[in-house]
Amino acid sequence: MALREVTYDLELKPLAEEPDELDVSFFVPCYNEEEHVLQVIAKCDEAAGRLGLRHEILIFDDNSKDATVKVANDFRKANAARHVRVYTNTFNCGVARNFIEGAFVGRGKYYRLICGDDVESVDTIVQVLGRAGAADIIIPYHEGRIPGRSFFRFALSKLYTNLVNIVSGQKLRYYNGLPLYRRRDVLRYHVEATGSGYQAEFLLQLLREHRSFVQVPVDVMDRSGSTALNFRNFLSVGYSMFRIFAKRTFNAK
Repeated sequence: MALREVTYDLELKPLAEEPDELDVSFFVPCYNEEEHVLQVIAKCDEAAGRLGLRHEILIFDDNSKDATVKVANDFRKANAARHVRVYTNTFNCGVARNFIEGAFVGRGKYYRLICGDDVESVDTIVQVLGRAGAADIIIPYHEGRIPGRSFFRFALSKLYTNLVNIVSGQKLRYYNGLPLYRRRDVLRYHVEATGSGYQAEFLLQLLREHRSFVQVPVDVMDRSGSTALNFRNFLSVGYSMFRIFAKRTFNAK
């Protein structure tokens, strides 16, 4: 039996994107942050309130050993009208994986990580959020040495930034400053890294996709007892540096 080709005269139109329910989703990763989590919630609320933004707060507890989950859930139950949701992991997944998971459950047009150890002021959060819409990505950076950070960590941070710029061919001021993204970009372009190296890798992926950006100077601080310098993060950074270099080399061919 002969087959007959059938053609259809159809006008193909792009699918309309679903409207976002909220303006911004705050992703708050926590590991043993029972002393800080409520202050972080308060700062997110205040910053969004100053700018008149509809927001939600997504608390991701990464298998804490203290009472972080109880403190967060008690707040959520006592403030049912607030857009606060709490997610708990039965094992430690790392901030990168939780960052992506948060984007999938979020409902905001914009998406930003707010550290659970409360290292940003309300003014800093407002500075970043206030530039929403100026570009696809709002990249915060700090000028000079961060209060509370040792000279060793300051020098290591500068070295890391310089190395990433050399490997990637970019000239950004900082790669770990917690940018404001469009949530849809986080859904489309997540990375495989599990430690702190994911931030540079993800940001550079978006720049390769020709996303626009602006850099905004902000003030931050470090808390004592930071876990940034550990073996897991060193492996993550090394892995991400390799992938950044490989992607640049591949794209250049």
